Amino acid sequence: MEKATPAEELNVVIVGSKTSQKYLAGNIILGKNAFPADDATFDSVIGEGEVCERRVTLVKSPGWHRGYPLCDTPELVSMEMILSPSLCPQRLHAFLLVINAEQPFRDVNKKAAQEHLHHCYGEKVWDHTLVVFSHRGHTTAEEYISKQGPPLQSLLAACGDRRHVLCVEDTDNSVKVRELFQQIDIMVAKNGCYQTESRLMQGVKERREEVVKKAQELSQCSQRQRQTLRTLLLDPKPSLRVLMVGWVFSGKSATGNRILKAKVFHSGERTIKLLKHCGTVAGREILITDTPGWWKFFPSNFTPAALKSEILNAASLCSPPPNVVLLAVPLDTSFTDEQKRVTEDNMRLLGKRVWRHAIVLFTFGDTLGSKTIEQHIESEGKPLRWLVDKCGKRYHVLDNRSSADGQVTELLEKMEEVVAGNSSFYLSEADEPQLEPHRSDKKTEEENEYRAKEITEQLNVEWNRKNWEKYHIMGGNWSLPAPPNFIEARPSSGGSEEEAAMAHSHKDDQFNAGLKVESDDDAASGSLKIMKGLLEREWGRREASMELYYDLFAGE
Repeated sequence: MEKATPAEELNVVIVGSKTSQKYLAGNIILGKNAFPADDATFDSVIGEGEVCERRVTLVKSPGWHRGYPLCDTPELVSMEMILSPSLCPQRLHAFLLVINAEQPFRDVNKKAAQEHLHHCYGEKVWDHTLVVFSHRGHTTAEEYISKQGPPLQSLLAACGDRRHVLCVEDTDNSVKVRELFQQIDIMVAKNGCYQTESRLMQGVKERREEVVKKAQELSQCSQRQRQTLRTLLLDPKPSLRVLMVGWVFSGKSATGNRILKAKVFHSGERTIKLLKHCGTVAGREILITDTPGWWKFFPSNFTPAALKSEILNAASLCSPPPNVVLLAVPLDTSFTDEQKRVTEDNMRLLGKRVWRHAIVLFTFGDTLGSKTIEQHIESEGKPLRWLVDKCGKRYHVLDNRSSADGQVTELLEKMEEVVAGNSSFYLSEADEPQLEPHRSDKKTEEENEYRAKEITEQLNVEWNRKNWEKYHIMGGNWSLPAPPNFIEARPSSGGSEEEAAMAHSHKDDQFNAGLKVESDDDAASGSLKIMKGLLEREWGRREASMELYYDLFAGE
């Protein structure tokens, strides 16, 4: 074992997913509640203290969703992660990658960790990373590593098998903290301190300054527009008839409950049928219609016809018709050209004039932390700016964790401004829902329709596992069932049942699209490979949303 001379100070960046319990690891190391019990915000947080006769600085960086690829992480999170080492005084000694040993660690989780760390800190990051398992003492680290198998084992190998355990129960971790510092000292003696990539760091700092400047301009423009619309408002408190749309698990139902101050919509479950509820809020009569959500990654032709019919009925059969459309967009995920196309495709169902009545409602507002919604909009770039502009620069952010009434009152005022500038929203012959563009290649069109129907059916089968949310999430069992393998099961060529089960468990980040795959070449080919990736991302979105939902309502 290398001899290590400890430095007087110790500077560490703590990284990990949103549910890794980074804050607990940081508080255990510092021996105090230096970090709030929240790993979900866009902010980096600094904690300092005297520990084991050393000046210790910990920087807790923002986290990613466990199963999210880098492309689905908001740009503000990536920027903050890249800049987090600059918050350390002088040298950075180590990265601590925290993994929650109460949760399964699959291949998608490994890929997410690798993508985020490599993108934000470069390929040398693994020479300076030590894995810390947070757990409640139910199993040993060795048992957990063995059970999770190749995904976790390969990640540990990339980190030189440097690992440590911190127990999050009421246990004296002082000895373990001292041992952790010794491991860090050995790693520094062998590999030196981490050297930041100055060119990348400078580029991100300049980008952040540009984002802040543009965000201020957007905020000022929005305020001026609001003031103009308020002058047009004849009725100070008009009745509001709100149509809520957006993708699955976008927070529509929770928002409806938050506005009406009642649990009338089925939050935490997928909405299948339109549902209407009314109430009086801040002296205003308000009717809210919740609609089924469309898929986040699949275009509108994958939205089941029955769900499209429900959305259309919500707009066309209501009397009087809606006068406000709230388009829910979660803050905890990126909004790329991909989401722009999906959103535009699905909004076509409601016709051209829908945009005149639309407000972009950013949900999961607690994730912003100290950042502003305008900074999020500007950092995401052209796709999200397009959406905000399409809605006439009308947007609002809602934190359903907060009980403050001010954010709801402000949203109601923005709805009133929409009413002041427009009449009710009608679907008429002059504004028919826009159809999909015509394709000249008839064979391709038929193949796409067949594939869309096939995958749509399987998406619904996977999504409608009724006991998934209630038993495995709300029941507190984090060992989520493995989605079926994308490739059809084949007869075993031998081996024990335990080996077969282990082999199956490490393909659990892929689930069955109901498609027959004849060979590996077929599985990796063109559209099928794309479909497989989209399916995995839809499942990852669901799992991340359910984890957040459990975290939000576990205490109720």
